[in-house]
Amino acid sequence: TTSTLMIDPQLQGIKWIKRRHIKNVEVVVAEDEEGNATETRMETKEMCVVQQTQDKYINFLEVAMSQGEAIMIENLGESIDAVLDPVMSRAVIRRGRAFFIKLGDKEAEYDDNFKLYLQTKLSNPHYKPEIAAQTTLMNFMITIEGLEEQLLTLVVEKERPDLGEQKAQLIEDQNGFNIKLKELEDGLLLSLSNSQGDIL
Repeated sequence: TTSTLMIDPQLQGIKWIKRRHIKNVEVVVAEDEEGNATETRMETKEMCVVQQTQDKYINFLEVAMSQGEAIMIENLGESIDAVLDPVMSRAVIRRGRAFFIKLGDKEAEYDDNFKLYLQTKLSNPHYKPEIAAQTTLMNFMITIEGLEEQLLTLVVEKERPDLGEQKAQLIEDQNGFNIKLKELEDGLLLSLSNSQGDIL
């Protein structure tokens, strides 16, 4: 999957992406002498969110890449760290059954389920043309129509919460369908590009 670059001055998109990547995980609380779980509990795990200015943010990126998790690098400025270029371009190196990506001066293990989200508060950022080619751009800038829609949603949630919940679920389903459609299209194009001979 490609990386996603979000233009998100009002932080609407960051909330939506975080909600999409909440997971419930089972955690072992107690074990017997042989190491078998005797007691577990469910915990909510949110996606990792870091900033380029944060010390050792690359370590968080490396863990997310190796475990196939989603990570968001938020609040980007006008420039994106060059260390991220191989990740955004998915410059994967195959060694046996394992995949790796060069991350700075070392190679990090890569899981195909890994997702990278880049978020900027800049309303009109000017990144290198390669960034546009390597990422999927999502523009969350608010328009007058968008504000009207948000106000209407708030009124409906107060007056008719059942309709508000139904609308939110329908929007979430539709977004999920669009994402699934894009993934299927990408998979089909990949299969066609890798096929040999006459496909007709």
